[in-house]
Amino acid sequence: MLKRFLGLLALVFCLVPGTGRAAPIFSDNFNVETLGVNYNSFLQWTVTNGTVDLIGNPNFFDLLPGNGRYVDLDGTARDPGVMRSGALSLVAGVTYELKFSLAGSQRGDAPNTVTYGIDLNSDGALEHFGSQTLPSAASFSVFTLTFTPGANTNIARIQFGQTDVGATDDIGLILDNVELNSLTASVPEPASLLLLGAAAIYGLARWRRKPVR
Repeated sequence: MLKRFLGLLALVFCLVPGTGRAAPIFSDNFNVETLGVNYNSFLQWTVTNGTVDLIGNPNFFDLLPGNGRYVDLDGTARDPGVMRSGALSLVAGVTYELKFSLAGSQRGDAPNTVTYGIDLNSDGALEHFGSQTLPSAASFSVFTLTFTPGANTNIARIQFGQTDVGATDDIGLILDNVELNSLTASVPEPASLLLLGAAAIYGLARWRRKPVR
């Protein structure tokens, strides 16, 4: 009987949601986009200021071969761009990680700077942000920004923007592989915890009532 009780407990544990990393909230590697200069037809982004170029494979300013398609954050109109994702739902108290790849322009110009972050209220102000300055020859590196919203929101947006002051060229940092992940482990819901407790009590009571042979 004890073996049957332990087996029941193991089954209930398997059915109850456990801890673990949540699925990505947002992901984009730009490979399904159409190559073009001064591009603003993204499936998941809007260029809200300036211009960006969508470049890469096959043979369209493929400055970093083997990385598919990616975004030059200073478009051909010589007006550094700002791009913002569609609205995202975030939960208060949950820790999130913004993860992305940045590379230098690959064209021998001066270092460029990009500011990035999370706009929780869709008002253009970044509540959580950072910046990176890279030399022209820098290859792709992965950067992260970790944050925890203080309130629920369903209108948060990811933002990237080239911040060069007085820039007159059309050469910017290169962006790829943007992800937003939840880092807070999932926990069992109250109903699941109640089911687990009831199963344990029931199994223990049955085991104790079983006469010893």
